[in-house]
Amino acid sequence: MNASMREELERIRRVADTLCTGHAGLRDRCARRALLLDLTILGISTWLVALAFVEPRINVRLTPFGWDGQVWVGVLGAATFFLSLVQMKMDWKGSADAHKRTVDVYAEVKREAGYMLAMGTLDEVECRRVLARYDMASAVSVEMPEREFLPQKRRHLMKIALSRHLDAHPAASLLLTRLRFWLRDNVANQSRGD
Repeated sequence: MNASMREELERIRRVADTLCTGHAGLRDRCARRALLLDLTILGISTWLVALAFVEPRINVRLTPFGWDGQVWVGVLGAATFFLSLVQMKMDWKGSADAHKRTVDVYAEVKREAGYMLAMGTLDEVECRRVLARYDMASAVSVEMPEREFLPQKRRHLMKIALSRHLDAHPAASLLLTRLRFWLRDNVANQSRGD
């Protein structure tokens, strides 16, 4: 029982670690998109307000392409409205928050499984509690889209490989190390027929 419980805890820790990395990547991507959309709406709105309060002579300078000022105000207003609808429909802020909560839940499972494995002897009751927590995390967390799983897994494995490489070579360039890994895994393997 102890060996099978240890294997299950190791598996859960490994899976939770992978899911933490994947959901953190999705969290960051959604947060970047939300920020970019917010800044774009803010920029267009500011331009629109500037056009409303300036003299017609200055308005000509703020209107590109030689368009009529009223047409340009209409385009900016329509763009602001459209981007606001995109913001509401996509809800990247909400998605980022959901992925953040998922990272937090899986990080706690990973941490607890790590503690249990480090103790040496495994208490069956405590192991079952960690397994139940993992099941709960799977039930309440936001799902990772299927198309994202392999790219996020690759990202996680690359993070581990880079981390191990940096342990032995702390001054290594991350960019050059990534390039070396990419060449090793894509070009070198193709020439050998793997």
